[in-house]
Amino acid sequence: MKIGFNVLPLQTGHKVRGIGLYTKNLLSELKKSREVQIVEFEDIEKVENVDLVHYPFFDLFFKSLPNKKKFPTVVTIHDVIPLIFSKYYPVGVKGWISLQLQKRALGNVKAVITDSVSSKEDIFKYLRVPEEKMYPVYLGVSDSFKIIRDEQKLDMLKQKYNLPETFALYIGNVNWNKNLLALAKACVNANTALVLIGSGLEERENLGHPELRSFKAFLKEYENNPLVKILGYISEDDLPVIINLSKMVLLPSFYEGFGLPILEAQACGVPVITSNVSSMPEVAGKGAILVDPSDRKEVEQAIMILLTNSTRREQLIKKGLQNVARFSWRKTADETIKVYKFALKV
Repeated sequence: MKIGFNVLPLQTGHKVRGIGLYTKNLLSELKKSREVQIVEFEDIEKVENVDLVHYPFFDLFFKSLPNKKKFPTVVTIHDVIPLIFSKYYPVGVKGWISLQLQKRALGNVKAVITDSVSSKEDIFKYLRVPEEKMYPVYLGVSDSFKIIRDEQKLDMLKQKYNLPETFALYIGNVNWNKNLLALAKACVNANTALVLIGSGLEERENLGHPELRSFKAFLKEYENNPLVKILGYISEDDLPVIINLSKMVLLPSFYEGFGLPILEAQACGVPVITSNVSSMPEVAGKGAILVDPSDRKEVEQAIMILLTNSTRREQLIKKGLQNVARFSWRKTADETIKVYKFALKV
């Protein structure tokens, strides 16, 4: 099969976010397969002689998917968070019109790939994509995420970023669904240092934007707190090392289409605290403490368990390593190729 693959996320702001990571790793594995030949493109009008095209992202409020299809089309929809929590993601009239056009463009796609069963259910609810057209395909985790025992390497990174001796780690962006304010409150109340990594954390402009209100509140209360350290975006090489240095990884989001930091932490042998809603239980398996993201006290209590109960820590680490073995980018690519075959009825 000759597949046209849209690589636009690797050229935009998505490059350092989850969509860029998904695009990069899936593309890399697809290129290794003998079943498909990949033709990369940014402009569909320049694509000729392919059997199918794949858009590895779907923007709800901007034209990312053409209405008229030159070829059979597969699209990945990662989540519909702005539709589920519309109060926190106001879009205005132009955004609403764009959404209707994008929904119409979905009407003649051959298949939709989702990150999880949870996101599939919500995509059906909010975008009305027929369930028989949707295929959950789990994301993978890179081989660079592993237990690191090189003390010199660990110590170099600790000094490079001036990291605390003991700290909880957050990896992600600054959107409302990430629940940063409650996360910081829980850590501070537990007298535990919190280190935050991710794109957008350096953002200090446009904080009046409705989608950044919660981040503005977080900065106002915790930016200068000695227990809170904001690193922002860091290199891919440094991330696994910092995870290894952390005491735990926290992802008590209100919603995740997948929740990749869960797997990254588990692969590094670090216990996880995440939410008991949306896709997070589906991804974490038994290798995490699941909490109610709206209950800060519950998050705080989970932090204290991981700080004081070594038996519980070791249990979670063991179960996390068992769980993460279910996931790989090779498997993601193989499952994606199966969707291509369905779309072409091969």
